[in-house]
Amino acid sequence: MFVSGTLKCTYALCASYFKIVFIIVLSTKQVRAKVQYSRHELPPLYTFDNYDVCLNNGNSKFDSTYCMVYAEVQADNSSELWHKIVTHKEHKFHYHHDRLYFGVCLEKCRGYLESLEHGNNTYNNAGEGLNEEITQFIEYIHKRPLDIEMRHRYGMAIQNCLNDEFERKYDLQLKTFVEYCEGPAKDTVAEKDPAEIILYKFLKMVLLLVVLSTIYDFVLRSDQTEENQTNDFYKSNLEQPMSRLLTSFSICRNYYRLIQPYRGETGNDFSYLDGFRSVCTFMVLHGHTFYLQFQHIRNPEYFESFGKTWHGLLVLNSTTVIEIFMVMSGLLLYVKFTEGGYVTPQTSWKKCLQTYLFIVISRLMRFLPSVALVVWVNATIFGNFNDGPFWRHVSEPGRIFSRENWWKNVFMINNFSQKYTVSSHTWYLAADFQLFVFYTFVLIFISKYPQFKKRILYTLAILSVAIPTLIGYILKLESAFIIKPESYRYQFFIDCDVFYYLYTPSFTNLGGYLFGIWCGDLYLSQLRKEEVRRKVRGVLKYELGAWLAFPIAACICFAGSKAIFQEPSIWTALYSGLYRNLWIVFVCGFPLLGMACQGGMMAYDFCRLPIFRVLARLSFQMYLWHVMILQLMNGYQREPYFMNTWYYNAQGTITIIFSLVVAFFACLFIEYPFAQFFDALQSRGGKSKASVPKLSKEAKVQ
Repeated sequence: MFVSGTLKCTYALCASYFKIVFIIVLSTKQVRAKVQYSRHELPPLYTFDNYDVCLNNGNSKFDSTYCMVYAEVQADNSSELWHKIVTHKEHKFHYHHDRLYFGVCLEKCRGYLESLEHGNNTYNNAGEGLNEEITQFIEYIHKRPLDIEMRHRYGMAIQNCLNDEFERKYDLQLKTFVEYCEGPAKDTVAEKDPAEIILYKFLKMVLLLVVLSTIYDFVLRSDQTEENQTNDFYKSNLEQPMSRLLTSFSICRNYYRLIQPYRGETGNDFSYLDGFRSVCTFMVLHGHTFYLQFQHIRNPEYFESFGKTWHGLLVLNSTTVIEIFMVMSGLLLYVKFTEGGYVTPQTSWKKCLQTYLFIVISRLMRFLPSVALVVWVNATIFGNFNDGPFWRHVSEPGRIFSRENWWKNVFMINNFSQKYTVSSHTWYLAADFQLFVFYTFVLIFISKYPQFKKRILYTLAILSVAIPTLIGYILKLESAFIIKPESYRYQFFIDCDVFYYLYTPSFTNLGGYLFGIWCGDLYLSQLRKEEVRRKVRGVLKYELGAWLAFPIAACICFAGSKAIFQEPSIWTALYSGLYRNLWIVFVCGFPLLGMACQGGMMAYDFCRLPIFRVLARLSFQMYLWHVMILQLMNGYQREPYFMNTWYYNAQGTITIIFSLVVAFFACLFIEYPFAQFFDALQSRGGKSKASVPKLSKEAKVQ
């Protein structure tokens, strides 16, 4: 009755949501009507000289030097064009055409530079009169000797050079700031970087371990009886701890770990989660193609248009899909922990602490080798994979942050300092780990003191709404995090407080794990009963349309929030606390529970396809590496490129394909070997599987 009533209520809400869509469409038309000027009148965001010709031209130090320059158009109220620039940037989904980038070959500025060389040098107060947040970030990132020299010695000459042309064309003045400069490759002296040398040695060591471990595993199989000398030998763990340790890096054994089916009733019941995980991972990877906004595109109106239509707002609101991973993690954590019976009211606190530390350390060791490798690659060799006028703008922040702030990623706290962290998308890994640590303690506590279970879970449910609501109200934030083009251009999120304070902290994401725990409790207590499953399947069979109504209603509701709540208020703050939790319940929770009862017909069968089992196990590595792949595929561009839907979707598809390839090898050579090595060490330490829980990085039920 509860499920049926909820579905009927959802149908009624849909009518209201479609009214909201109508409002959005009207508001979009009004915005378009307000803008009465041509986009082509505005100065382009990116103007680049020929990069390759410049670095291979001439003999003087000026002829073969190419600089990337950040510039801001200076206010001039007497200029009609300036008023158009101001009007254009007032829309929150528009780029700011008073902030420009120039790729400058210093050959064209030779006259200004030679004038400085002959004693007419005017010191450039770098950054004066410009946006301090941007210039300070540039100075922090680009601090190689050539960058500093060109910025301080020739900054004013470059500014005069660019102003000469810009003033003739637009009758406006620029103030500039040299971001970085590059000389010809033949003049670049390769420095021996100790971190890079150690990385190469580490990779060679891993490859050697894989070869030796595989050979040893093959020898062990050859020692078996003739009927046991099959590939089935690789499909189960060896009993002797030393043999397990020595075969941790066996590529044959780890390959079968990757493709093996689930075992046991619980594992089979939740096999449909692989479909959810795989499809949602593909959605996230394709959605992150929006990172192309920080690239040098020729037609910025492509990304600007997403914020002006209701279907574009639906796409922008898809950031909430990440919550489904937290729901699944909470669900599987609760089921595995409860079925294992690791803590009871009679368990001593010493034993509880041992169990807690083992679970947390095991989880960390599944994350740590892969995360550390990503940081290591960013810090050393990634910058050498490509070149181009904008390549250092793309790759240099990762190099600097990896070297100076690596500990934030290693200790899983980088979600609290997004501006100075490697790969902004890894906030989720840190937040998920923090929530795992917190809710593991909660499960241990309520298992030891079951009388407090309801009160603790109800309190957490209230906090999951109250915390983001209070933060949004106190800081006067917008109701939801929606990607804005201008936020990405400088390789950090500028003017994006909602992202920093509401989207990435673990304490504003309590609801996902909590609802997953509730789903796990409901599964163990009710949904395993066949009579209950039949009733749920009967409801879903006749009201299958609700499966589509939930995500459509939720997405439209989120899109409508941006059209209705324009200014921060108590209502936007309340919406901040509700919208993700409503998404968790209606879009994530109910479908997961329905499929736990084998409902959903074709959707259930689709999610249980064997291919999704492998894809789900690759999803962590895909998520970890895909942004670097996206940067590599686009950072080589020599001039601003034209963006359209075909290019956008093609880049998203190629990113998914290459991420799958990288994830496959990362699993076989890094993730699984080190995880098995750690498990083998635990076995040698005398701890049996019965005494401690074993939870994988995704809390999968095997």
